[in-house]
Amino acid sequence: MCDQDELQDQPVGVTAAEPLATPSDDVEGAEDEPSGKIPAFLAQNPMAATRAAETPDESAGENEPAGENVRDTADADGGEPGATEPTEPEGTEAVETSGPSGLFSEGVASMKAMSSARRAHAEARDELERLQNTIAAREAELEHRRNIEANYDEIIERERARKSDAEQAAEDLKAQRDATAERVSQLKRKLEQMREEDTTTEKRLKVTLDAATDKEQSARESGRRLQNRLDDAKSDLERLNEERRASLIASEQAIASAEKRLATLNAEYAELQRNPSANSAEYSVRTRELEFEISDAAAALRSAREDLPQTDRETQRAIDEAIAAVAAAEKPIAAAKTAFDEAAAASDKARDAYSEAKEAAEARQKELRKRIGDEEKSLKSQDRSITDKLDEASAAQAVIDEAEDVIAHPEVTEAIAHALEADRAEHGDRVAEVEELANTERDVREQTRASRIRFIAAITGIALLAILAIWMLL
Repeated sequence: MCDQDELQDQPVGVTAAEPLATPSDDVEGAEDEPSGKIPAFLAQNPMAATRAAETPDESAGENEPAGENVRDTADADGGEPGATEPTEPEGTEAVETSGPSGLFSEGVASMKAMSSARRAHAEARDELERLQNTIAAREAELEHRRNIEANYDEIIERERARKSDAEQAAEDLKAQRDATAERVSQLKRKLEQMREEDTTTEKRLKVTLDAATDKEQSARESGRRLQNRLDDAKSDLERLNEERRASLIASEQAIASAEKRLATLNAEYAELQRNPSANSAEYSVRTRELEFEISDAAAALRSAREDLPQTDRETQRAIDEAIAAVAAAEKPIAAAKTAFDEAAAASDKARDAYSEAKEAAEARQKELRKRIGDEEKSLKSQDRSITDKLDEASAAQAVIDEAEDVIAHPEVTEAIAHALEADRAEHGDRVAEVEELANTERDVREQTRASRIRFIAAITGIALLAILAIWMLL
């Protein structure tokens, strides 16, 4: 595996206009080193960080002169100042740190050194960027104040004229706005009056319409009653005609039946006379019976014949009365139909008048509301224009106040100029510092590359072994 830092081996050049990157740590949880400072011993031998971490007290005398250290050593050993112990063979440090503990200690130290170098470089770039922003802001402010000093009279004259024009325009717009507001008020009063008049007209026409509708309904009910009366009379006439036919048929049938019975009895009586019975008593009895029956049959025939004209007269009289009732029922139908037609026409006319008046009122009110809406839009536009002009006058006054303040306080301009010079001088030092820290970061990256790669590879291997062990246990 390879660290992402291996892709950043190229030297980093920083200029005043170059954007600065945000630092990122190599290892989360690594202890922060003092910002802007790289331990000198790491620049020479990063692996010595392991022994420095294990024996922190031994670095207490780093600031003492080298000659004093030699003398102290010689005095402690009882030897001469120039005498030294035999040096260890090369590669001893590598042998001491070749174990797993040394590998991890060396890797952690390398990661810390790389993180510290990167953080120091990033903080220096951030500080340089803040300084550049400060210089740009002070340059703009200084240029602005000097421009005011150079053109003070012109600025005052121009802004006073702009303020006067804006205030005059605002006054003119206020007069126009007042006129518009008065027109809106008049139109609203006119709309209210129009609504009242239209409401009165609609009520009057509604009363007329209701009366015409009631009259139409009354005429319709009257016509319906007359029609029902005529239908009843016609129904009675049809019923009486049927009854008369039935009565005449019944009378004619009674006559025919009486005639038939009388003929039958006469035939039997004639037959009995032609062939008298040997039994005189039986013959006498039967003869008397037939005589009585013939007498009754003749009486019945006479009665039936007499009933026929009477039935005809009575049923005809009832039919004549029914015909007269039908005629009497038909007589007012035409007048009722005419009255209904007139009432319906009057109702339709009243309904049309009411609808037309209502539609006309709605159209008039809608047109007037549109005019009011247009005037109110104009009113709002004028209010915005007035506000804009007042804001313009205020802006002009703010420019005048600023110009007078600049002229009244020249020491502020001088202070800004001195601060700008100091910032520019500091900028050069900052640029040099950033370049130096960039070179330091590059050197640390090169010196710690191998140990960081070994550390990351070891961590990755341990993780893989742990995963493999868990998988085998499952």
